[in-house]
Amino acid sequence: MSRVYRQIWGSLGSGVLLAIALSACGTAPATPVVHKSDPVAAESSVVQSLQKQLREREKRIDELESQLNILKMIDQDVQVRRKPARTPATLTPSE
Repeated sequence: MSRVYRQIWGSLGSGVLLAIALSACGTAPATPVVHKSDPVAAESSVVQSLQKQLREREKRIDELESQLNILKMIDQDVQVRRKPARTPATLTPSE
């Protein structure tokens, strides 16, 4: 009888182990599931961030160009003021 009990317990134990193994296969994926929308959303936010940086840089360039034009006008004004308004004393008037 003990031989019969061993076979029963052995079959029962094997069945339980097989059931556990099969249930684990169905519930736990082997690799993590990656949704295709996640990379697209991440790329979209990166693109939006880069576009914002580009707009800020273009705005800064416009500001700097405006300042440069103002400095050029100031420089021209200084150059005009440096020119002598009268004739040099070394020249004699022609009569």
